[in-house]
Amino acid sequence: MWKRRIARPVPEVEQIDQVGDFFKEWEIYQKVEENDYLSHREVYALLHRFLLAHCPHASVFLDLGCGDAEFVPKALEGTAIRRYVGVDFSKQVLELAQEHLTPLQCAHQLVEQDFYEFVREAKTRADVIWMGLTFHHLPLAQKATFLHLARRILPENGYLLMYEPVLLEDETRDQFLERSWQNLNRVWLAMSPEELQKIQTHVSQCDFPEKFSLLSRLGQEHGFSGVKQLFQDPAKLFSLIGFQA
Repeated sequence: MWKRRIARPVPEVEQIDQVGDFFKEWEIYQKVEENDYLSHREVYALLHRFLLAHCPHASVFLDLGCGDAEFVPKALEGTAIRRYVGVDFSKQVLELAQEHLTPLQCAHQLVEQDFYEFVREAKTRADVIWMGLTFHHLPLAQKATFLHLARRILPENGYLLMYEPVLLEDETRDQFLERSWQNLNRVWLAMSPEELQKIQTHVSQCDFPEKFSLLSRLGQEHGFSGVKQLFQDPAKLFSLIGFQA
């Protein structure tokens, strides 16, 4: 059992170096994916169904913090997406993404850059923006600015979709971290104690989840017409959220 660790104060800007340090050991995250501890399979299946049902005329799919893009080809298969753009600051995982995207049936581009800076520079327009476990690395002020920037590059009726850790409405960040760590100790049995410790350190330093009600309010304040919670994992730690432009 891990010892309880007090969460650090929320920084003013994204801690890019600390986030990057954890993802340099990508094999830990791959092990999490292989054991489906974060419900990747179900979430990407939901993403696939959402694109089919709600995005019949979509063209550009922007994947912010794309990682190794392992689940992307199946998620986009048979959809109206004609161009995929993946953004990540890790050259290592982008090399894996290039391999995983081989079956992709549309044009694709990979960009080595921090996702926040990419959106701030507005380098492309997109019909759908996807974020898989990325947005929560931003402190609150940057989250608000990001939503404004994301709305700027989406057309009317475009979508920002994100799968993220989300606080319960009566929960603090410390309480969420404690609940998360208890779940990991109980369920993530394939991970070694050393791997769990690295995950705990990363989460404590770099993860800043928000309540759904706050995300909904921020979305509407920054130009989104509707915000819906589309899925919640069994442990009620992560949610798939849709922001409609």
